[in-house]
Amino acid sequence: MKLTTLIVFCIVLLSCSATDDDFDIIGSKEQFTINSSIVNDSYAIYVFLPKNYNSSLANQLIIALDGDTRFTSIANIVSNKVKKNSMPACILVAIGNNKQRNRDYTPTIYAHGSGGAENFYQFIKNELIPELESRYSIDSSNNKTLIGHSFGGLFTQYVMAKERASNPFNKFISGGTSYWYDSGVIFNFEEYYASYNTDLDVIFYNGMGSLEGGVMLASFEEMNNRLRSRNFPNFKHKSELIKKSGHSGSATKIVKKGLDYVFYK
Repeated sequence: MKLTTLIVFCIVLLSCSATDDDFDIIGSKEQFTINSSIVNDSYAIYVFLPKNYNSSLANQLIIALDGDTRFTSIANIVSNKVKKNSMPACILVAIGNNKQRNRDYTPTIYAHGSGGAENFYQFIKNELIPELESRYSIDSSNNKTLIGHSFGGLFTQYVMAKERASNPFNKFISGGTSYWYDSGVIFNFEEYYASYNTDLDVIFYNGMGSLEGGVMLASFEEMNNRLRSRNFPNFKHKSELIKKSGHSGSATKIVKKGLDYVFYK
């Protein structure tokens, strides 16, 4: 009787723990290294070509940060969405070299970062994307997607505040953004953009775990309220708290919800 009860308990436990990520990735994965003369460093580049990637089409390019640790989970999400026909023809690229995220993702020099965001942005725009376009069939227009979490979210919103005409991205997914960095300096970049522009023609999904600390939640609300108050005519924006999730636990859900929003808003 005890053995039967134990078996039933294990079956229930396994069924409850199953998630949307429990499936095989359908598509092909590649990897190469790119040397950047702008940053003076090299980056592992992880590439996922889902089953709807078409070398005869101009595929959507999705670039994700923290590739060393997040590539597989995001590839899982993209693969599943493609399987369900809820993603356009696309290619996922994740940038590695996570050990330098405090340099590359931070916009200013501060105790926890060395302010290399501008160089990293120029690397993506002027070195990485041209290399990707030489290897794969990618839509060359400025409608690419950028995904970042934590310091990566900080960088994502830094890029969103960059000049639009030459910005390769118009879709942004930001999660658990480190708004606290350098006394909230990212708010200064947002303010600067709003001072010189009357529109922000992008699609932006901003997520955060509901169990994040008070400062994180308050600054998340402040940024979203600020952006809404600008009344940019072509700005599309959704903010969402991921219930019962903390900083790391919210990341996967944010990517899932963010991809749905930016591609089908």
